[in-house]
Amino acid sequence: MAPTKVQTPEGRRTNGLEASREFGHRHLYDLPKQLAQPSSDPPATGGTPLKKEALLPYISRSIIGKDLAFTSPFGTRNVLYCDYTASGKSLSFIEDYIRNEVLPHYGSTHTTTTVSSLQTTMFKDEARSIIRNSVNASESDAVLFCGSGSTGAMHKLIRGLHLTEPPVVFIGPYEHHSVILPWREAQSDIVTISEDNLGQIDRHILKEELTRRRTSGRRLIGCFSAASNVTGILTDTDSITMLLHQHGALAIWDFSASAPYEAINMNPFVSSDQSRLTHKDAIVFSVHKFMGGVSTPGILVAKKKLFVNPVPDQHGGGTVFFVNSNTHRYLKEIENREEGGTPAIVEAIRAGLVFRLKDAVTTEVIKQRDDHIVRLVLQELRDVPNLILLGNFDSPRLAIFSFVIRHEASNRLLHHNYVSALLNDLFGIQSRAGCACAGPYAQHLLGIGLALAQEIEEVLMEDPRLQMHRWEVEFSQREVLRPGFVRVNFPYFFTDDEVKFVCEGIKMVASHGWRLLPQYQLNPETAEWRHLDQTTFQDRKWLSSTTFTSSGLRYPKLATREAAPKDFAAVLLEADKVFRNAEKAGHRYKIADQEVIFDERAANLRWFLLASEARNILLGIGNVQKADKMPFEPRRYSSVENKENVVVEKGKMNGREEPEVKAENGCGPCGGSSNNCCLVRRQPVDPAEEENRRNESVAKRSAGRKTIWRNPPKEIWKPMLTAIHEFEMIKNGDRVLVCLSGGKDSLSLLHAMRQYQFYAKSIGISIDLGAVTVDPGATSFDPRPLKPYLKSLGMPYFYEEQGIMDHAMTVEELNSICSFCSRMKRGRLYACARRNGYNVLAFGQHLDDLAESFLMSVFHNGRLRTMKASYSVVEEDLRVIRPLVYVREKYTRLFAQTKHLPVISENCPACFNAPKERFRVKQLLTAQELLYPGLYDSLRVALKPLMAIRTAGAENGIEKVPAILDQLYRAGLKNETVEQNGTTENSSDDLDM
Repeated sequence: MAPTKVQTPEGRRTNGLEASREFGHRHLYDLPKQLAQPSSDPPATGGTPLKKEALLPYISRSIIGKDLAFTSPFGTRNVLYCDYTASGKSLSFIEDYIRNEVLPHYGSTHTTTTVSSLQTTMFKDEARSIIRNSVNASESDAVLFCGSGSTGAMHKLIRGLHLTEPPVVFIGPYEHHSVILPWREAQSDIVTISEDNLGQIDRHILKEELTRRRTSGRRLIGCFSAASNVTGILTDTDSITMLLHQHGALAIWDFSASAPYEAINMNPFVSSDQSRLTHKDAIVFSVHKFMGGVSTPGILVAKKKLFVNPVPDQHGGGTVFFVNSNTHRYLKEIENREEGGTPAIVEAIRAGLVFRLKDAVTTEVIKQRDDHIVRLVLQELRDVPNLILLGNFDSPRLAIFSFVIRHEASNRLLHHNYVSALLNDLFGIQSRAGCACAGPYAQHLLGIGLALAQEIEEVLMEDPRLQMHRWEVEFSQREVLRPGFVRVNFPYFFTDDEVKFVCEGIKMVASHGWRLLPQYQLNPETAEWRHLDQTTFQDRKWLSSTTFTSSGLRYPKLATREAAPKDFAAVLLEADKVFRNAEKAGHRYKIADQEVIFDERAANLRWFLLASEARNILLGIGNVQKADKMPFEPRRYSSVENKENVVVEKGKMNGREEPEVKAENGCGPCGGSSNNCCLVRRQPVDPAEEENRRNESVAKRSAGRKTIWRNPPKEIWKPMLTAIHEFEMIKNGDRVLVCLSGGKDSLSLLHAMRQYQFYAKSIGISIDLGAVTVDPGATSFDPRPLKPYLKSLGMPYFYEEQGIMDHAMTVEELNSICSFCSRMKRGRLYACARRNGYNVLAFGQHLDDLAESFLMSVFHNGRLRTMKASYSVVEEDLRVIRPLVYVREKYTRLFAQTKHLPVISENCPACFNAPKERFRVKQLLTAQELLYPGLYDSLRVALKPLMAIRTAGAENGIEKVPAILDQLYRAGLKNETVEQNGTTENSSDDLDM
């Protein structure tokens, strides 16, 4: 930062550094001496001071918000807060003292001449002393209140060090982002020390790294966490501090996770000549994580000699010794100089009270209770099937537990945000989901290496061109892929019943949680899961609902709700009923095929079970698609001696093999007007040999079972009947030729039309059925295995072979092979129908296809068009019908899978842009359907006028379009092919032949 220029009255400009002079000593205030020491006798109002263990139930029942009731999707529940690692809760007796004793005397601490300012200054000064004594800080240590928790404390320390060159900073395996990021931004050389067999800082590696860098001439700094906020593993701070000092490094400690529970000793006494080597140089922690610590500042305790910055971190009022019109001089006393402006006074006083409470309970009692809870939780959870507890359990630890849940049938995990939501909705348990602001350690525990982490980051990032077009509240649809876990923390004042209740809730979710997935809606932008019956926060309170009146503050009260279950046993019984009724409830909800959200790269990184998959498993629909390999595998620590055996297998990266990079099908994208298509002509082979080879797969799939007609499910049959009736698709005497590509949709249509043939006969309508396939002669699409299948069905079948690819290669200036192929196939289909006496062609496009084609036409051609449900060709001798226009794609896919229809892959790479664009539109629609389950019902109604057009090309003359605009539109587009972003316009009836 450039030095500030100061304009003097004489007009001379001075440099800011020149204006600041040597620090000045100033005795700011002299507090009146006490007439007597504070009394420890019972207060006049009565009562006996509580000691140690007796304080625990008092703390528990004094929590503001304890047993708070809320309306969950499964009824009223009481809150049980288990996220104390993130933040403590307010205590009524502390807030009462502040309300009754502190706030009435509140005044500025920049003076002591009034009773208000004097008493407030005394409170703040005493709070600093309480904390100083509690952490055993000496007179050579400064105790500073810092605004934003340990993050603010760490930033203040780094600026106080006034680093002139980047230091070498040693950090541990489980550092918080608040430790890592400030040092990175200071351009430090970061050296991460890995964990040892106990999951702690490996001292041997640390010693080697310190020795190697001691002669580098750069400042060495060790900055470690006293405990992990993910696993609760504790570090021996004294031995690490001594090792750092022996090699000339500073010892800085982050006590944020452990400060509420463990003793903090800034200057421990060790009975040896090296006692001073164990004295810490600086510690940081957040008081808001303590019980009663809501709205408290961060704390920095550091050796005063570390503050060599010539200018305070926050220079301003309260930091200066003297200021004149030309120069200024800052105070020398660190605790005054580094707390500029009006500090968080009440917050600092509250911090003092919080430390008084911790010291009253004593760390001995807290530790004893913590150790008991850890043993109890491990006894309850360590061997639960599908539950993976993260971290090593052979080390001393706090009662902090992080876990993931595996769904065994699919070999995927339940999403951590879903698990956290379920714990809340079913049991009222308040947990934390995510990475707990310890990303590198979380990735290590989950088995995610650097290469995979970078790949996930790339997928989570979106094209900045998309960001430019988003609203401020819109984000990437891939946020749901971000890995994480669930964390719960059991505070020392929890009863055994409360601990066991939380464990029982976790066990029930581990066993049955997947069964409720179909009832939850996923928002892919935020990775939040909300129950479909409660997508809004019904119990929300609003600041804006308050009204100030002469009689006081008024605000609406929430409506009276039903009573919550009377005890933990009743809550567990209610949850058991919910799980047992999950299958019945699963029929109530519409769920989109959520796999469509993910493109190929994102799909390969998907590690969690989808609601649509869970519904199919729950209702016994289709086969369970078990993931062959997870993108990552959570690290397991079975025991100390076996730890080496749980490292990722040789030759693999975190559960994944090294990716093999190669072009799909050996092809590259086809350029707009290029005829050098990657689609190659099929080479001639011996007909008998080729026939046997191509039919082999069909024979294998048909082995052991007779080929029969399959009746379509009601999800296909009923909408198809509705469409045939509404659009008058079938008439008596029609001869219908089903256009069969071999895909799931056309095969589903074939079986559905066979069923309709019998139905039509029952109502006096006679129709004939046949099937036709056009083989374009491409190696990537070979429908010949359909021949034996249709023969076994006894269906009249016409197999049209046409060298479309050969022909395409001879056409000059061909803009789109895909469009050319569609027109050629349509012409061949028309010819086949006419030649064999059929007057109706039936195509298998479904509602999803029509919606996608509509959006593609609007986006790229500026036309309100989609595929027609039933229309006559220009010559009026043939009708084209699409009986599945009201059917969803997920049902044709499911029908084809469950009935083992011989689906032929339709992976035609002739035109890369259109398939990719169609898939992008499919993703767009699916993402919206996740938020609005009735989306396709609305689209069906909206598209009906377009799909109802009865004549080819008639949509260009819709009467509602003013004639003049229609003429201008036609004149502007006549004989013109529209291209946008490489996508060539196709007639809506050219698509998906």
